[in-house]
Amino acid sequence: MKRRRHGDCICGQRTGALDNDSNRASASVRLYELAKKIGAKILTYSGPLSAEIERFYADDKISELLAERCCERTLVVSNILNPHIFRVAGLLEVPAICLLNGYVPEQELLNASTENGTILMVSSVGLTETADRLSRLLGRGARITHESHA
Repeated sequence: MKRRRHGDCICGQRTGALDNDSNRASASVRLYELAKKIGAKILTYSGPLSAEIERFYADDKISELLAERCCERTLVVSNILNPHIFRVAGLLEVPAICLLNGYVPEQELLNASTENGTILMVSSVGLTETADRLSRLLGRGARITHESHA
């Protein structure tokens, strides 16, 4: 699957997560640095580790993520253990998915990650703590929430 240049989104605008409260861009962190700083282990190297991450989506309702237009700088954090999550990630050009609670994925999940060119990492902690770590690292406006689609 061919990926667009980082920084361009589906709508043709430049990406840049804005802090909803202050209209300032959130921090941008390279994927390999992000994994290290939040204590996540990278399991598959099927995409660019130098990808810049500005936002994250931490939820199990991946259908909500489909409303997003610019995802190539978004990390998906989820408990979903189905290979289909990588198909969605591929469609949205999400560079990486972070599983939770130190989960050891089955080979089918690893294969789906590789086939779709999406990096797979695993956080040693749960959803809330992982989201808190990402918010501290990227800024409080970096989290994509359901309310932003209302």
